[in-house]
Amino acid sequence: MSVVRRPARESVLIALAPGVVAVLGLAVNLVSFAVAAAGLAVVGFGTDRASRSLVTAGSGLIFAGVLNAGARGAPPAVLLLVTAATVVTWTTAEQVVGLADHLGRDAPVQRAILVHLGGATLTTLVAGGIALGVFLFSTATLTPGVLVFLLVGSALLLYALEP
Repeated sequence: MSVVRRPARESVLIALAPGVVAVLGLAVNLVSFAVAAAGLAVVGFGTDRASRSLVTAGSGLIFAGVLNAGARGAPPAVLLLVTAATVVTWTTAEQVVGLADHLGRDAPVQRAILVHLGGATLTTLVAGGIALGVFLFSTATLTPGVLVFLLVGSALLLYALEP
């Protein structure tokens, strides 16, 4: 009997849940929404096919929607929420692909994925909340251009941390 090295549909849906939050949060303008929706479709396809490169490319597209929203003056709280959702989508989809690669489609991994999703969500929301608090209590005003550079820096940091 051979092991199917692709995730179960339920695992893919769990990984996409935070991405739906990101896409809906980027409905602040049509371009951001469209780019993020296309990215979520690529993440879904990549996760279903157990392709880390497609998961990363799709997450990058969602993040491009975040950058577009930031450049167009979206509120900082919205940007932090959708950035956190994008990060959680990426890391959870990577977890799903890794579990499928190691254990196969029939392994009972939903609990492990949900624990990973919860931990990643909590961690990113706490970090985002701290960042938002610092932003709101700072005396300096950040222009949309500065926010875009901060988001690009976050993306580069995530790229450096990728396994």
